[in-house]
Amino acid sequence: MSNTKNETTALINVLDKIDKNGEIVCTRGFEQKEILANLEIISHPSERIILLHNRGNNIFALIAETIWVLAGHNDMEYLQRYLPRAVDFSDDGKIWRAAYGPRLRNWHGVDQFKSVISRIKEDKNTKRAVMSIFDPEIDYVDSLDIPCNNWLHFMNRDNKLNLDVAVRANDAIWGFGGINTFEWSVLLQCMSYWTNDKVGHMNWYTGTIHVYSRHYKKAGNILKNNINPKTIYDFDVPTLKFNTPFEKFDIMLENIFNLEKNMRNDKDISKTWTEVNKIKDDLFRNFSQMLFIYNLFLNNKNNSLIKKYVELMETSDLKIAAIEYFSRKFSDKNMFKLNNKEQNFFNYYWK
Repeated sequence: MSNTKNETTALINVLDKIDKNGEIVCTRGFEQKEILANLEIISHPSERIILLHNRGNNIFALIAETIWVLAGHNDMEYLQRYLPRAVDFSDDGKIWRAAYGPRLRNWHGVDQFKSVISRIKEDKNTKRAVMSIFDPEIDYVDSLDIPCNNWLHFMNRDNKLNLDVAVRANDAIWGFGGINTFEWSVLLQCMSYWTNDKVGHMNWYTGTIHVYSRHYKKAGNILKNNINPKTIYDFDVPTLKFNTPFEKFDIMLENIFNLEKNMRNDKDISKTWTEVNKIKDDLFRNFSQMLFIYNLFLNNKNNSLIKKYVELMETSDLKIAAIEYFSRKFSDKNMFKLNNKEQNFFNYYWK
């Protein structure tokens, strides 16, 4: 068991344990170095942005997939734009058979978000606020897509909502250190608001957490070049608040997906940006701004237009992640005009 502050320190901790104590095994034809029965307790899960040299992650893909999951979607048409390799894990090239979204939002007719909210409101100290993902009825099959994340358990103690995540198998680089900690930390933030609690710990249990052989060099370089790293949050860069009531949540998401269609079709850029900025929720407005900016990039818009809209964003961990991504993609550390808080972080990070 390890206690870590946020997702960045948790990833470094996991990679270090795998490096020092992991054993090499081969499963389904893939070599991996793993540790078994691992528990990470993340005390500040809303500090979800991971910026580490040699990690090379795509913050925009994480946002796109998280929104897709929370909305209960499973289609490849949307997801492939942001995560091209998603189709490699689809049996039919059209959907993810075991996508988490439909299982969470419509488990045989049950919206597990709504059920957990009701359970916690009925009994603040309940031990029964559980969301299931693995389905024995349909998951003992030969498929490219079997859910790795299996169980989410929300428990309130001292007016803080904690989340226990049980994962059968976690790729440390792209799973744990990528989409999984990001998406479930967002869900925890939402659930905390809906149940009128503060965000508590995220307790992450894995049966096996591993690094695949194709990522051995990447994992080694992350450890080598990020010894006791400072994170964005050590520079007083803020996270963003979520404040949308549950009964309005799906309406907001539907609006975001409608706006996203205009973004990808390169339609009415200035008008779409104006509509995005009408979203009242701070977190999801900024999520939508990030999707807008990334679609400019995918649609081959010039650097000056991307620069313009990034600089219009309020200072937050998301804006910092966008600046880091594009500075890396365009090999230009001076691409953006930075305020003092942003400059202080990048003076450290780029040094």
